[in-house]
Amino acid sequence: MNTARFERSTLPDPVAYFNREGLRLVGRGRWRSVVCPFHDDARPSLRVNVDTGAYKCMACGAKGGDVLAFHRQRHGLSFVQAARDLGAMA
Repeated sequence: MNTARFERSTLPDPVAYFNREGLRLVGRGRWRSVVCPFHDDARPSLRVNVDTGAYKCMACGAKGGDVLAFHRQRHGLSFVQAARDLGAMA
């Protein structure tokens, strides 16, 4: 029986996570821009909330609510796989 539990509080800081992923956030304030990894992007069209990790691409429509959703979408992982990768399974 698997007794692992998801612990949202242990998800990485959004700024640190996006930096580790090689994505350079530009701008100031809560919402920053970055080149979108989900399509062939020449200019930063992905907006990222540095407090929550929520993201939305203004060009291709990719979106999600936190770094876990981004990690799942970018790497094609299940919820559990992504949570394990990010250290959020206790």
